[in-house]
Amino acid sequence: MTSTLTLSLRARNANRAKNRYQICLIHPFDPRGEKVGGLETYIRDFITFHPADTDILFIGVDSAGDLALGQIHSLSFRGRSFDFLPILHYSDEQAREAARSIRTSLTGQFFMALLRHFRQIARLIRARRCSVDLRRVEFSWLPAVLRLPFVQMLHGEGAPKLQMDSLLRKYSFVHNTGERFAVAMSEKFLCVNPFITERLQRTYPRRKDKIDTLWTWVNTDIFKPQPMPGSTSPFRVVFAGRLDEFKDPPLMFRAIDRLRRRLKGDVAFDYIGTSDPNRFPEFAGIEDITVRHGFKDAAGMAATLARAHAGILTSEFEGMPRFVLETLAVGRPVVAMHLPQLEPVIHHGASGFLVTRAGAADDMAEALADRFLDVRNAIDAGELDPADIADAITPFTPGTQLARVFRYHQEIQDARGMTAAASAY
Repeated sequence: MTSTLTLSLRARNANRAKNRYQICLIHPFDPRGEKVGGLETYIRDFITFHPADTDILFIGVDSAGDLALGQIHSLSFRGRSFDFLPILHYSDEQAREAARSIRTSLTGQFFMALLRHFRQIARLIRARRCSVDLRRVEFSWLPAVLRLPFVQMLHGEGAPKLQMDSLLRKYSFVHNTGERFAVAMSEKFLCVNPFITERLQRTYPRRKDKIDTLWTWVNTDIFKPQPMPGSTSPFRVVFAGRLDEFKDPPLMFRAIDRLRRRLKGDVAFDYIGTSDPNRFPEFAGIEDITVRHGFKDAAGMAATLARAHAGILTSEFEGMPRFVLETLAVGRPVVAMHLPQLEPVIHHGASGFLVTRAGAADDMAEALADRFLDVRNAIDAGELDPADIADAITPFTPGTQLARVFRYHQEIQDARGMTAAASAY
């Protein structure tokens, strides 16, 4: 006869088997929309690669205007299910326009939407017993007020002395205050490269144990090594992303113009993104050889990168630029202005070149053009193997980087017994 104790243990084990981890993402973004960038790719990949024993609630923005606000919508993205709670209608077109005040900015409006829907959000994430995952320090007050654990990521905005196409350039105190608060209140504070990590550990020495580096990754299910184009005529250079001022688009356009002159016009420039390059006078020199692709989803971007011969990056500051990783992943070298975090992936002559930022802009443009000629000659000589180039990004995959974030949330919830009391909904 089965004892009462045995039946009790079986029931307890059955309930334990049903326990699931609950993570709430909060960010002013719609994963169904056209907005691209490191933050947006993070969220899309977070949904794509979340573990089978984890449920995702995403509190965000409806960019299409087709969803009722304040209601949970069960959606599917790349074959993965998640619950979506939109609290603001804000189109991709609005997001592309530079806001003139915090009040009219996406961040400011989303902040106010969080306040309007605060009671509902509080009930929802408390009932699910979520830990919270944040991309922006400006929203760290929410889980703190609710006394819920959260993992904070700093993607690099607010870096000193560097211009950003953002109101944070004008209202940096908002970011700095949020940063201090998030460092103090978060369970884990993650930075996109070790240089930011070191800066924060020096700034907040009492909190240094919780501050760590989380490198960017590339989805190698989509971005895979592809054969080089059959000809280097025309020689195609590609860039993807927003044309923020800190990415130094004028230098980029100058370099391509110099390369065009050196190759007697036999150059094409592919731009993947929704920024308007015409706001930079230097673009006029290469407009006629530029293909503006606009928004591309991951598969479309991978295909466009594969049709190019090399990528270009001229940024004064970055985290670990996802565009570089994705370009290398499809087997295309990258010529970039030197950033320390690029050294592990851009190996001299093997996966591209790093150019020292020194001298006048014209001198740097010439140096970049020289390196592109080196790449072109190496491709023509059969010296660059796409598979070898892609090997450079082996450590930068979701299985090595994003998996750490899920593990942090699991450890937090296990330590607090949050999964054991997760309610049905």
